[in-house]
Amino acid sequence: MDTAEVATQTKRSALKPHSKKSVRTKEEVIAIETNIKSCEFEVFGIVQDVSFRHYTLRRAQKLGIHGWCMNSEYGTVVGLIQGCLRSFEAMRLWLTYTGSPTSRIDKCVFGPTTDLDDFTFDEFTIRI
Repeated sequence: MDTAEVATQTKRSALKPHSKKSVRTKEEVIAIETNIKSCEFEVFGIVQDVSFRHYTLRRAQKLGIHGWCMNSEYGTVVGLIQGCLRSFEAMRLWLTYTGSPTSRIDKCVFGPTTDLDDFTFDEFTIRI
């Protein structure tokens, strides 16, 4: 069926051929997935006594993130995250915008991101 013959489509909404996308080689994909990112963070707002650290632990385990988090004496939650790029970015977004259901995140500050050859933590933990 030719798209020009379909009465419900206008010239503007007619189906267009896909643009050519760049295709990554298997080696490039492996390099991206094995590149480990690391950074420290501090979350401000109502983040203590609302199970924020426990939800952070569960999200980190789900995403395969390594590192730690803990309450600070200033009413914030601080920590360090390490993970592959996609999981690392997902965790940063979760810390910035989501948090635990009863928390209120005012802001999340991240330290410089560094590249690692290997994880320096075996898992994600809650420090006391």
